[in-house]
Parts: sequence; structure tokens; C-alpha cells
Amino acid sequence: MQLTNTISKSVARKTLKDFIPLILAFFGSLVVLALYQNFRLYTLGVLDSWVNKSFLITVLHHTGFTSIVAIFLAFLFNFMERRKFGLGLKTVRVFLACLLTVECGLIEFYIQNYEILEPSVLSHLETQRYHFSMLHFVFVLPMILCIYYYLYRFTAPYYRLISGMYPFTIILFSLFLATLYTNKKPINENKTQHLLIGMYNAYFDFNKYEGTAEFPLLKSFETEDVLGKYFVETTKMPNVVIIILDGIGSDFVGKHALYKGFTPCLDSLTGRSLYWENFLSNSGESAAALPTIVGSLPFGQNGFTNIPAMVNRNTLYSVLKNNGYTTSFNYGGNSALNHFDKFLDEEHVDLILDKKGFGTGYALQEKDAAGITLGYPDKELFKKFNGNSVRSSGPKFDIFLTLSTKDPYAIPNAEYYADKAAKIATSAQIGLRAKKVINQNTEIFSSVVYADEAIKEFLKSYRKNPDYSNTLFIVTGSHNNTDLPQINEIGRYRVPFMMFGPLLKTPHKFHALASHADIAPSMISFFKKRYEIKVPEQAAWLGQVIQDTGFVAPSKEIPLFRNTGIQDFIFDKYYVSSSIVYQMNEDLNLIDDIDAPEEVILKKFRSFKAVNRYVTENNKIIPAKNALFEQTIPNFSKSELIWVESIFNGGNYDNAYKTASELAHRKEWDRALLLCRYILSEIPRHADSEILMGRIYAWQNDFEKSMGILEGCIKKYPEYVDGYSALLDTYFWAGANDKAQRLLQILQASNLNDKALDQKIARAKGQIEIGASLKETQQLVKGPSNSKEP
Repeated sequence: MQLTNTISKSVARKTLKDFIPLILAFFGSLVVLALYQNFRLYTLGVLDSWVNKSFLITVLHHTGFTSIVAIFLAFLFNFMERRKFGLGLKTVRVFLACLLTVECGLIEFYIQNYEILEPSVLSHLETQRYHFSMLHFVFVLPMILCIYYYLYRFTAPYYRLISGMYPFTIILFSLFLATLYTNKKPINENKTQHLLIGMYNAYFDFNKYEGTAEFPLLKSFETEDVLGKYFVETTKMPNVVIIILDGIGSDFVGKHALYKGFTPCLDSLTGRSLYWENFLSNSGESAAALPTIVGSLPFGQNGFTNIPAMVNRNTLYSVLKNNGYTTSFNYGGNSALNHFDKFLDEEHVDLILDKKGFGTGYALQEKDAAGITLGYPDKELFKKFNGNSVRSSGPKFDIFLTLSTKDPYAIPNAEYYADKAAKIATSAQIGLRAKKVINQNTEIFSSVVYADEAIKEFLKSYRKNPDYSNTLFIVTGSHNNTDLPQINEIGRYRVPFMMFGPLLKTPHKFHALASHADIAPSMISFFKKRYEIKVPEQAAWLGQVIQDTGFVAPSKEIPLFRNTGIQDFIFDKYYVSSSIVYQMNEDLNLIDDIDAPEEVILKKFRSFKAVNRYVTENNKIIPAKNALFEQTIPNFSKSELIWVESIFNGGNYDNAYKTASELAHRKEWDRALLLCRYILSEIPRHADSEILMGRIYAWQNDFEKSMGILEGCIKKYPEYVDGYSALLDTYFWAGANDKAQRLLQILQASNLNDKALDQKIARAKGQIEIGASLKETQQLVKGPSNSKEP
């Protein structure tokens, strides 16, 4: 009898062969819901087809969500089965049905509002204008639950086949893990997963801003001018040149450098400048340095230029441009990386020189092992600027960002500079430990020698500039080189900072602690006091006006960003890293055996991180009315964005351009223009997309709009052949011979060599000659009586 009971219990107990069909039924139901979503959007005219690439990505995301759910429910299933036979199966069955109900409701919300439900919206659904008709939901939900039930009944007998699919499920799960590193879009996300992750992040966010000020960084503009007394007074506003050296830190520059002798030019400049010995970059990353230097801006999560949303602000660019300066940004690499181009476009920078704008006559940096080149080395960058500088009757503000001292350090004539670096390494001034580091990193030190020589040659050539006598130079590093060992935690942030030029009265060295975030407030205060420029009444700087006395100002805060987020922090004379509080001495050495007010300092740190997140995520740096350049949001409807997301998932905008080009050649011009506008909203200097827009308007016979776009393109991309080619086509079709003649004069002065362009130039010349002959014939027909008397 006892044996019979044991057998009956073992038979009644459910195992994984009962659990797995449930999971597969759940996954199948999610796929059906994905089809339903796309079909509804297709019938509404939002999508071009309902089974597409986006649908396949949705299936992958559902695969991952199902796998995660299965892992957690497997434990619940076994636990409940041990307590009572059959209870585990019933619990999981109900739980999965509830998840399908939630997913069905969220998909219905998305279809009706063209917007995914965010956790922040949940508490405001009644007060905000969202639609949710129960009609479709009530119809679809029973259908999905029936599918779920019958899929389970259908798959349950095939346990052996299902168990054999186990390796395949591993492959699918791996594919899903790969999608975690791509840009998710609302259309192809699992809506339940999105909502749950959002709720989790919101609940466990320990750095919430709890202040009452809507704009916590906003304060009255500081008018204290620390710099003015060191410079000669002039009536004419000076040119400003800022050079940001990638990866050049204090380890290389100055008398306290760890690796002496590799930067003779920069070393000599420290003795002819205002030079701050204890100066810090606010970032351990190259990309985050630019916004801090020009705008004293917060970082967001991944650096200011990588903030996806629009954020109002004022910077050196906008303030100086608003006061008559011509502005430029000069970089040998791709300005689309880290969205520099978008940031600069929003700052209305007059000239943006990057990798696309060099043309012939300039040598690219050598390719790395993967066959990729970063762009043009430093000497080529300065050479291009000298030949391409913006001509302006007014003052100029030019910024350079170098790349030769950036990994992979592929400088020209590498062997020559390696020999020079080796000779410097034999110097008695360099310690044995430092020499060992140098010998193991020859390419880094060779690039430093090259970069220093490039600076020397540039400054020498700049002296020939007529405005040299009225120019103020600033040189600093983006951060210390992180491929070399650091003495302590603060080492990666230590950089040189020097101000010099003909206007400097006498050089000075300062021991005061300062950072990149202090540059913009100090410079604008200097211009305000000296030249009475127009500045906003309020500002929102991370830094303060730079100190020229003492070591550290009381209660001074310096946030330090690296990797993803603010990892380190300075408050007063204390340094925080990994929640450990150190005391700094006046040489920036760290002492950890201290009796510091740790709780007060850590609270300050947490508070600042909360403010940084709040102001960048909610556009609360400054009010829109205070911004000199209003940051406009790209005008896309929700349905347009859904269509874009359905055909473009990820960050490869060149692939998106190819799609736009295919649409254009199929004469689906509205769709092609929409996709081009989207690409340009993310990558403002995507030349191909801009030129394609110009071509499409010409194909539609809207020649005025086409010419406006393409004429802007050749100004922005003067070395890009396709812009001229497209514009010559438009002039030809529009019969605009006078404009074509002016363009031919520009092309004659350029060094562009392209067979297709040459053919269009010849065609334009032919048309101009025909037009001239026709005009002459008409004049003869009219006769002399029609001409005016002299």
C-alpha cells in the first residue's frame, strides 16, 4: 500500500518536461503579440510592412525576456512542487498568463499612443493626454490566452524533441545578449521588460535630487576678474586659441614631470605663461573634456555630448559668438564620434574642420592592426588650419583637439621619433622606474615628442598671422595618459594648463588648485570686465573663477568623471575615490590615515551626483529664456519615429543612409527625406544625407530648396566632391547658368580631381556657352533700336 502511494505521488509530481512546454507556449504567444503589434501599425499606415527586420529583432528580445523569466520561474516551480504536487505548474501557468496580460496591455498602449509606457508616466496617466481604448484589448487578450493554452497543449507531447532543442535555445539566448549592446527601440522591445527595468532603476536610484530649486546650478553671473591684471589692456577684443592635447598630462610637462624632457616646447612655455601647477581635467576621458572646457557643463551619465535629449546651456562658444567672434573647431578625427558634431552644430560654430574636410595634400595617420585610421595627425591638422583659417574682420575663437597622442599612437615617421624618445630616455633626470616604463611604451613617448614638435611649429607659423600680437593662447591636456601607470588615484586627472601670448605682461606660476570647469567662468568674467561684452545675468557653471592665490578655496567642489559617471570628487582639501576619503597635501599627494568628516563629504558627493543627473535628464541647467542659442527639438511625429525605428535599429547611420538612398531611387521621396532628416538630427554633419536631400528636391523640381541645401553643403564640406557634383546637376536642370558660372570659378581655384565631376564641369561650360550664344542671337534679333542711348 505504501509503495502504491509513493508511485502515485511520483507520477503526480510535475517535472521540467511539464515546465518547458509552458515556457515555449509563453514565447510563442509573445511572437504572436509582436505580429499583432506590427499588423496594427501597418493598417494604421505607420509601417510599410508588418513582417520586417524590426520584427526579427523583436523576436530576439522576446527570446531573451523568455529566457530570463524561465530562469527565475524554474526555481519557483521546483520549490512549489516540493510543497505540493502540481502547485508549481499551476503557479507558473497563472504567472505567465499575467505577464501576457500585462504585455498585451502595454502593446495596446503603444499602438494607441505611438509611445512606450514609462514608469514616470504611471502616476500621471489621468492628468496627461494618453489614449487607451479597451475595445481592442478586450478582443485580443482572450485570443492570446487561448493561443497560450493551445500552444502548451500542442507542445507538451513533444518533450523529447523539445529537450533536443536545448543547444539551439542557448544560441538564441546568446543572440539576445548581443542585442543588449545595440540601441533598443520602443517598437522592438519587450514592453514588460522595459517597464520593469525602469521601475527597478527608479526605485533603487540612491542619487535622487531632493532639492527645491528647479535649476540648482543657476546663480548670478560672477563678475570677479582674476586674469585681467596679468594682461595688457587693449581696446580691441583679442583672438583666443585653445589647444587641447589628447592624453598629455602633468606626467610629461613641467619641472615636476615624472617623464622629463619629452616636451621641450611645452616645458619652455610654462616659464613664459600663467601656469597652474595643480591643475586637473574634470574627466579621465578625452570626449568629456571639450564641453567642460568651453562650457563648465555637467556630464550626464556618459559625457555631456552623449546626452540624447536636448539641453539648454551657454558656453564660451555661444557667449563669444554673440559678441561678434567667428568661431571654429579643428580636429583631425571623426567629429560624429561622441556626438561632437551635434554639440558644435547646436553651438552655431562657424567652421567645423574634421576628417571629412581635409581633402588632397594631407596624409592620414597610419592604419592600426584592424585597418582603421583615427584621422589626420597633429602636424597635418595645424597645416590645414593655416591654409583654411576663417577670414574675419572681427576677433576669432579657435579650438583644436589633437589625436596623435591617442591610442594607437600611429604618428608619421615613427622610427625617427622613436630614436628621439630613446635618446631622451637616457637622460640622468629620469629615474630607473620611469625608464622601464618608457622602454615598454616606446610608441606613447614617441607620439608625445611628435605632438610637442607639432605645437612648436604651429606657434612659430602663427606668429606670421597679422593678428598674432592680439592673440591669447591656452594650452591644456584632455587628461593624463591612462595607458601608463599612475602614482595615485588623482593622477589620471592631472594636466598642464597655461595661458600665454604677446598680451601677457609677465609670466607667473600658481599653486592654486583649479580645473577645466574653471576656464569658461574665468574667461567670460575677464571679457565682461575688460571689454564689457554682453553676458547673461545668470550662469550655471560647474566651476568658479580661477584662483591665483593659496592652495584650495574653502568648500571648493571639483567633480571628476571617468568611464560611465562621476567616480571621484574633491571637496575642499579632501579627495573621494571608491567611497574612500583621502586628504590632499599641496603637491596633490593623497593621505588616507586622516580624521576627515567622511559623512559630510560623502553626502556632498552623493548630492552632486544627484544634481548632475537631474539637470541633464530634465533639461534644468538653465531656463530656455536664458539660452543664447535656443536648442530646438527635431520635429518628428510619433508615427514618423515608429516608422524610422522599424527600418533602422542601431547606431550605423551609414547603413541608414543606404536605406534612404534606395528609397529615393524607388521614388519614395517622402520616406527618404524623413530618414535623411532623422539621420541629420543625430549626426548633423552626415554629408551624404544632406546632399541626398538636395538631390531629392531637385528630382521633385523644387530647385530653390535644392540649391539652398547644396550651396550650404559646399560651404560646410569644401573638399567633398559629391556636393559640387549634385549642385552642378541642379544648376543644369534649373537652367541657372549664372550660378553655375560662379561655381566653376570656385572649382577652378580648388584642387579637386574627379572624373565624374570633370564631366559635369564640361557640361556646365557647354551650357553656359549655349546660353551666351542664344543671348547674343536674341540681342541681334532685337536690333540696335532696343538698346539704350549712351
